[in-house]
Amino acid sequence: MVLDPALVMADTAPSPALPPQDNDVLADIVVTAQRQTSSVQRTPLAITAVSGEGLGERGITDLNALTQNIPNVSFSRIGGDARLFIRGVGLDSAISGADGRVAVYTDEVVNARPQGALASLFDLDRIEVLRGPQGTLYGRNATAGAVNIISNDPTRTLSGYASATLGDYSLVRTEGAISGPLSDTAAARLAFQSNDRTGFGENILTGNDVDNEHNRAARAKFLLQPSDILRIMIVGDYRWERDAQGGFSFVRATPGNVPVDIGLGFATPSNPRDRAGADQKFFQENYGVSVNTSLELGSAALTSITAYRTLEQSNQTSIDGTTSDNSALLAVTRANQFSQELRLLLTAGRLDLLVGGYYFHERNLYQQWAGLSGVYFGLPARPILEGTSQGGTQRTDAYAGFAQGTVHITDKLGVDIGGRYSYEKRSIDENFQVDLSRPYSPDNPPLSDCSSPIACRNTLSHGASWSSFDPKFALHYQFTDAIMGYASYSRGFKSGGFNFGGLQPPFNPEKLTDYELGLKADLLNRRLRVDAAAFYYNYDNLQVNLIEGLALVTRNAAQARVYGAEAEITAVPVDDLRMALNFSWLHSEYLEYSDTDPVTGLLTNLSGNQLTYAPNYKIVGDLGYTFHPRIGDVTPRVEVSWTDWIQLSQFNVPYQAQAPVWDLNLYLDVVNRNGWSVSAYARNVTDHFSYVSEVLSAGIFGIPVVGIPNPPRTFGVTVTKRL
Repeated sequence: MVLDPALVMADTAPSPALPPQDNDVLADIVVTAQRQTSSVQRTPLAITAVSGEGLGERGITDLNALTQNIPNVSFSRIGGDARLFIRGVGLDSAISGADGRVAVYTDEVVNARPQGALASLFDLDRIEVLRGPQGTLYGRNATAGAVNIISNDPTRTLSGYASATLGDYSLVRTEGAISGPLSDTAAARLAFQSNDRTGFGENILTGNDVDNEHNRAARAKFLLQPSDILRIMIVGDYRWERDAQGGFSFVRATPGNVPVDIGLGFATPSNPRDRAGADQKFFQENYGVSVNTSLELGSAALTSITAYRTLEQSNQTSIDGTTSDNSALLAVTRANQFSQELRLLLTAGRLDLLVGGYYFHERNLYQQWAGLSGVYFGLPARPILEGTSQGGTQRTDAYAGFAQGTVHITDKLGVDIGGRYSYEKRSIDENFQVDLSRPYSPDNPPLSDCSSPIACRNTLSHGASWSSFDPKFALHYQFTDAIMGYASYSRGFKSGGFNFGGLQPPFNPEKLTDYELGLKADLLNRRLRVDAAAFYYNYDNLQVNLIEGLALVTRNAAQARVYGAEAEITAVPVDDLRMALNFSWLHSEYLEYSDTDPVTGLLTNLSGNQLTYAPNYKIVGDLGYTFHPRIGDVTPRVEVSWTDWIQLSQFNVPYQAQAPVWDLNLYLDVVNRNGWSVSAYARNVTDHFSYVSEVLSAGIFGIPVVGIPNPPRTFGVTVTKRL
């Protein structure tokens, strides 16, 4: 019988570092990354799985905290956009309409907008992080990898939990779920989360908090199973966030440039966690519904996933981070997406075959405004001039057919052969306006033409399409019941596109070719687990972004190369003692790429430069011991990580780089046998300061570097009661 994730309720996957399990051996981690339930140790690809329980024990509620202990995975954020990087490949654009290279799926539905990756992590069964191209088993393109967020399913018996977290910065977080049968053929699960926290700093101009959080989220899942062969899962979710997250702070001036507002006497905060200028304002509403229908047909299973999602976001921040409130930037995104996926999974003798088709449609509107003060032109500081605006409306239609077959040549040797054909068509109506002739007013209509250098509006409507066939080939061999190795070749494709308001020709698609070797081993009677992989990427026509004048433009670098290795090692040397070490090494470089440095204005050969957000080394160590007093199981744990230098610009300049960072996290878990548990955490115990991202501001402000800080030291306690 075929086991499809839509037909079975997968077991909860333990955390890779310290999984909940028996105290003497390492348990299997069950995933559905290859559209069938299987152990991570028998899945021939680089994958990390983290259980929902493991997330709760560490106080992890977002992808930023999650990615800190996964090898060759890093997180960045620009404004309201989440930017995930896997093996040095990810989203590096500052325009909200850009597509990510890492596909983030929630219950098998892709979040097309990177902002969707900021969703709350609550009531989850597990999260799977897949490294490398994932196109032959997935509906949407996944050039660098995929993140599968899998929520808990409805249960056949009454179950649920409620938890509350209190922490510093006035943190109050609540979470809960209730699940159970509605009838003999139906079950439901309702879950929610609320999160409120004051800011990590303040705006020195207004005195208001910055980096605070206020969000609410809810999810409903309904399971209908009218017969043994038919299963229908309906999922609806809703989340809103209203806070002061994601705003830019002043980092430093670039060499040879004095930021305009600083030259005019405006100040920057002395505390790097503070902000200045226009208050950060962030609002996001994200909701959707999906219907996952599965029909079991003997040795085959047919799955249909129909989904619709809507995202609306507005984000206000200061462009240059000074006490001048005349350099505010407001960005608005509205996106609607519809997708339909069909998959047929069948088993015939020694052949396992998956065949799928996918359709995706999105309408995405993006517009940003940057106001300017008349003080720059010798006029009074009020009123604010209209300034600049850019954006447009983009429509995307994507079609894909994909297939992957596994031939079990022997009981030990298997061959995977797959392919994906992608066709993507995009059109855009875009605009770019410079208006220094009128005071700002929300009632001002757009300019109608380009009448002068200070009052000019240009528009452009155009479209393009691209197609690609991308194969996959893999060999995997089960040396023993406990040791498996694999070798694979695969290719990923990211379509070309447009840069909202850039008024430029479409940039070209990029392709990534991955050669990979992997080994997965359970040794010493399952007291030692070693999962390791080595890889080599050829990266053609990669899409890069930089500031040019008043606009952000996207170009294609001719070629890059990325290679490295990673290992996840978990050990239980004695009962109750668990140790883990995650290690990654990464070498990345542009092979053929020249571009004009926006700071110096010089054409620069960037060949040999390191890719952005691709640290050479990352090491994470985890140690925990479980005691067994009468109150329950008590486990103190310590986690230490070190991340090497990160280049934040393709020009590899010292004023846009993050120095190596040590991080120390402490945890204490108490699990009572009556359904109660208490988890305490302290993250970033040393309270080190670093930036999650840095970018150059516009040249009209003197090209300062602005950035978004990482969270400071935080601590909290969570109390949970399970039915």
